[in-house]
Amino acid sequence: MNIERVFDIFGKLSGLSEELVREQDYLCRMSADDISARLMIPAEQCGGRAEYAAAALAYYRLVLWTMTDGGAEGIKIGDVSLQNGTDRLIYAERLYNEAIDGLKGCIGDDGFVFERI
Repeated sequence: MNIERVFDIFGKLSGLSEELVREQDYLCRMSADDISARLMIPAEQCGGRAEYAAAALAYYRLVLWTMTDGGAEGIKIGDVSLQNGTDRLIYAERLYNEAIDGLKGCIGDDGFVFERI
């Protein structure tokens, strides 16, 4: 997985400066490791979707962390403005879930499937 691409995408999702993104190095690397562990094929064959999923997971974790740290103020990313922690959390969770959905065919199915008795 291209960790520099994860940093770049994470920076865009979070709106953090490059310096602040680098301070979240452990968060990006941990998320990249978690996504890589779920892949059934090499990340390079997923067309950048693995890096996006890792960045979305890192952003989701950052939002959760800042909420527990009292940082539930608003955030503006591009044209999207989120005013409180709950909205921000919902947005981050949705980004992550959409990124995981985009990895279908690259990751195993973690869901339970009942076929027949």
